[in-house]
Amino acid sequence: MDRCTQTLADKCVALLAELAAVSTFVGHDKLNYAASFKNLVLSDPFISVEIDSPTSFSVFQLEGGVISSKSSAIASARVSDFLMGAIRVKRQYEDLGKMKEAGTGAAWLLVSAYYCAFYACIEISKLFDRIPMSFERDDLTMLAYKATGASHADFFALNSNNFVGQLRAGKIVFNSIGAKPHALAWDNILIAIKKIFERKDWSEVAKYQLLLSEEDYSPSKIRNTWNYKRSDYYGKSGDSFGIEFKKLIGNPGGAMGWLERRAPRIAALDPCIVIVLCEFLAPAVINAAQRTNLILQQQIGS
Repeated sequence: MDRCTQTLADKCVALLAELAAVSTFVGHDKLNYAASFKNLVLSDPFISVEIDSPTSFSVFQLEGGVISSKSSAIASARVSDFLMGAIRVKRQYEDLGKMKEAGTGAAWLLVSAYYCAFYACIEISKLFDRIPMSFERDDLTMLAYKATGASHADFFALNSNNFVGQLRAGKIVFNSIGAKPHALAWDNILIAIKKIFERKDWSEVAKYQLLLSEEDYSPSKIRNTWNYKRSDYYGKSGDSFGIEFKKLIGNPGGAMGWLERRAPRIAALDPCIVIVLCEFLAPAVINAAQRTNLILQQQIGS
């Protein structure tokens, strides 16, 4: 891995190790929805949910009547969430490589690469104080039964279903973010990257930030263009336009080289942007999950 991806993985492992130190990990054979943070919020009677305003709620655990800053249950669920998410990232990344080897068209590859990078965004952001949470109608019904707070009626009248959470004095405070979870995921990873690399004066970090901050380079906009606006990209025109993009799949060194050569003069909606972000983010998540599994194995064996 290049130094940016390695640093990203190292920072993820450091935070996961802190969570693992206070968690009671359920075990790899029980990594499923029951072990997830969302299920914990909705179903665990020892986890409190307080409606703070018509657009926000807090999640926390009380111990002896005091908010616990190191809730074992919350830590365990967050570790489980990351590991389950990392499995999805790894499978998407591996499938992308297999699709390329099978000669799959550029448009299908681009959409697959987009989701690989998007899933990696979610997992990294969860660790760096940008925790996404989405609810279906049944979830909101369960939350309404459990939650308390003066703004209860106003909150559920709005039927908001997409939130992002941040740690605040032992609580995780979730605020409504509207109906654009994809755009938010890219905003969140930009916030995380600025935080992770705030003390690194590396030219490539500035270039990654450029890709994530300019509308013309928006991964979501590129995905939407290829997937919805330009059906011809699923034919020869897409394969022709995507030649360089395909060369960068499974080639992190090539992706980094492309970024170094092209930034800051990158063409608007260049499909290579998607795979450059994928090769930066996905290997970091995969590596962090592998190392976290070793930490957990050592804890279980000790």
